[in-house]
Amino acid sequence: MEASGIEAEMRTTTIKFDALEKDLGQVREGDKAVAKFVITNTGNDNLLIQNVNVSCGCTQPQFDARPIRPGRRSEIEVTFDTRGRPGMRRNSVVVTTNTEPSSTVLTFICEVIPR
Repeated sequence: MEASGIEAEMRTTTIKFDALEKDLGQVREGDKAVAKFVITNTGNDNLLIQNVNVSCGCTQPQFDARPIRPGRRSEIEVTFDTRGRPGMRRNSVVVTTNTEPSSTVLTFICEVIPR
């Protein structure tokens, strides 16, 4: 029996990240700090990014919600607004996909230098 299109899209696959943590170094307060995480679908079914949750409103994720075919890459870009946030910062992003486990925590760190 063949699965419906929706069920076929929800099959699990495997994923590889270029890194789980990015060190953005020093950033001047008021500037935007950007972390880019490259993801690769290492499985045999389409990879679906179902959700990207950030640890605070100062962080905005951008990603392509279209399925990632086997062997293909995509990117999750996370932009951190440093205004009013001097000091060492460690922020997390939780990526939910059709993999096992379904959630992966990505982290970026930076030191925000006051103006």
